[in-house]
Amino acid sequence: MVLSLGSATERDADVIAAMNLQLIQDEGSSNPMNLVQLRARVLDWLESGWSIDLFFRGEKEIGYAVYKLQAAPYDETETEVYIRQFFINRDDRSKGYGREGINLLKKDRFGKANTMIIDVLETNPEGRRFWEKIGFKSYYTNMRKPLQ
Repeated sequence: MVLSLGSATERDADVIAAMNLQLIQDEGSSNPMNLVQLRARVLDWLESGWSIDLFFRGEKEIGYAVYKLQAAPYDETETEVYIRQFFINRDDRSKGYGREGINLLKKDRFGKANTMIIDVLETNPEGRRFWEKIGFKSYYTNMRKPLQ
């Protein structure tokens, strides 16, 4: 079945927050936010210039993407899209929906963008393999050291 795309609204905040919690778990993130906090963050994104789209297979939401189109930092004539979050439900992975979701976003939402950017946590090797499989390449490494 083919995916469809729908722009998220406030009514979708609970569904997106629940999927975001799964994403946090799946990628091994240290984010301690609970569902109430994640819902508030989704609402903040919707009010502050981020775009959120849901992926549907029939009537069922199977994933979402949070992104922003912006001018490239070194060439304002170029547009890049920063994908803050991209998620496909666990039961729907490895069926081509992730690739189809990115292609749908490129076709319907990222038309004028020259580059897509995504961050992948080191604790998420499965996610990294997905992004590499669809053509993403490492650009830089962000390193951290706790001071306490």
